[in-house]
Amino acid sequence: MSSGQWEVVGKSKKSQNGKVKTVKDEDKKPTKNGPKLEDVVPPKSYYSGMEIDDTRKSTKDSKKNGDKKSKKKSEPAKPKPPKTIEEALEAIDPAELANIITTNKLRFSNAPLVWLKEIASFLNSKTQIDVDDPTFSNYPLNYPLCVMPVEIRKPLENVLHEAGKANTQLFFDVTLTAIANDMSRGQSVNGHRILLQMLAHSCPDFCVASLAKSVTLRNSYQNRPPIGLSLLWVLGQGGLSNFAVGMKAWQELFLPIVELKNYSKYAINYLEEILARHGNMASTKVSFEQLIAMFDMVNNKRNALSKELSNDLIKQLSKYKDIYFSKSGNKLQVSFNHLMKKLPNQYLSGSALDPYHRVLVESLVDCLQQDDSCNATWRQLFSRCSKQSATLIEYIDTNWDVVSPRLKKKSLRGTVTQFQEVCGETLRGKKKDETVVKANKICQDILDRMTSTRRFPWLWASFLLLVGIAGLVAYDVQRVGGNFPKSATGKLMKDLGILEQSQYAWQKTLSTSARGYLWLETNAPIYYTITVEAVSPYAQLSKEALLVVSKKLGILYGNMKDYIVEKTPVVVATIEQYAPGVIDTVQGYAISGFTAVRKYSNDYYQLTADYLKTKVFVGEWAPEILQSKTQLALNATRFHMTSYFHWFRHQVHVYSEIP
Repeated sequence: MSSGQWEVVGKSKKSQNGKVKTVKDEDKKPTKNGPKLEDVVPPKSYYSGMEIDDTRKSTKDSKKNGDKKSKKKSEPAKPKPPKTIEEALEAIDPAELANIITTNKLRFSNAPLVWLKEIASFLNSKTQIDVDDPTFSNYPLNYPLCVMPVEIRKPLENVLHEAGKANTQLFFDVTLTAIANDMSRGQSVNGHRILLQMLAHSCPDFCVASLAKSVTLRNSYQNRPPIGLSLLWVLGQGGLSNFAVGMKAWQELFLPIVELKNYSKYAINYLEEILARHGNMASTKVSFEQLIAMFDMVNNKRNALSKELSNDLIKQLSKYKDIYFSKSGNKLQVSFNHLMKKLPNQYLSGSALDPYHRVLVESLVDCLQQDDSCNATWRQLFSRCSKQSATLIEYIDTNWDVVSPRLKKKSLRGTVTQFQEVCGETLRGKKKDETVVKANKICQDILDRMTSTRRFPWLWASFLLLVGIAGLVAYDVQRVGGNFPKSATGKLMKDLGILEQSQYAWQKTLSTSARGYLWLETNAPIYYTITVEAVSPYAQLSKEALLVVSKKLGILYGNMKDYIVEKTPVVVATIEQYAPGVIDTVQGYAISGFTAVRKYSNDYYQLTADYLKTKVFVGEWAPEILQSKTQLALNATRFHMTSYFHWFRHQVHVYSEIP
């Protein structure tokens, strides 16, 4: 103001050196945008305008959000992931699989292993299902292959066939190792399982072609049961269609670890399935060397198992033995010799004859049944295998009703007689062995059974006839107080004028019948024996003729059986072609139905038994009281029958003395 000019009032700006910088008029420059909004519009109107704009934006945002929600609602729901392998296989697109196969064939035309590995990876990615039981024990035997759709299965079978046997064998070994490696990393291996199962069914030899590698792989993972069981399941698939492959796999891969808790039940169940599946087939055969090896292996492992599992294993050994004897023919002297020496050098009787040694003794009986010359071999072993022979003799005597119809009586009589002579010579010494004493008694018991003859029951027939006649007359006489002339029979005879003659004839009849009864009792067995000796040659001839006819019928039956066995796979394949999985499904339903019926039958039986025990058989109907009354009734009946029989015998002797 002192200078007479206007000064601009405002904030001073400091320069870099701290001096205040004044703003001059020439430094002012007009703004390009013109006046500000605050200079034209009042502040209230300005802020209200901003609020209007905000509400418009919010309505636009809500519309956009509504549009997004409506779009989300209109989108289709995502498909649920499959829960089972069956659902996963059904969800695979056949066109996608065919595209993968075709692409890999074009890109790697000379590398079939690459095709198969890509297919395995594809199947693994499509079947990422957690498997609780790697052996699929609750499913049909050929699961999961049986639930695979045909449009998926056929291309896989074709590409495996095109790859060639050498490549598929190599792929089988490589993929078996891949299963163990992938499972240890927590990856899905269901695709590997399916492809290896297909290869095992089409080429069973793959399962035992590299046994040394398989054993090494099993040993590496046997402490990890899921992986170990998965390997055994794959290696056991070939045995479902080939008995020899199945038994070789079982002996080399399953049996060495049968005593391990996690593998025992599966190993024995697998053997049971193999024997049940192939036991009745004509092509199933067991050599003598295989039988002896089986006996040795089971004997080495049976004590390492629980009692229940050991008994199950020995049951399968018995079935294996039956297969051998059903196809062995009639030259079994060598087999009898070896099996006799397999028995321990001690006398086994009663509880001492455990299930394993019982199977051995039953095998010896089978030898005697099918080859009669084994009796001669047995006689030659008396001196070296006396205690083993005593064990066999005791078994025959204990199970006489079952064993005797299977053996030839003449040969058995000669063998037992000679063994009794050997026992007699031993007993002449100063020291008497209890085993020899028991064996001697058993031999005598067998000889008594073989020499005893069944006689016609003349005594009982005559007794029943006389009792019937006497009962009728006694009832008639009893009605009139015991006076025979007043009875209906007496009156009838008196009217006919034959009362005195009938009384005389009755006495004569009684005396003659009594003497005839005594004569029959004495002489009937003699004449019966003579008749049997005279008729025996003709009976033997008839028996031989029946044997010839039965053999012819057996041959006819065998031919029909072989024909059916031969054609069964063709029929099964045809059914599988037009209706895949039907047979396995029916078998599964049948097994489930049988299990349900057995369970409910057992439950109803238990309910019925409990009801009878608690509601019916109580008080006077209690089992103890009923048993006591029944015993009293039986004793009284026995007493009266004995008394009457003695009276009858007395009367017979009295009437026999009447002239």
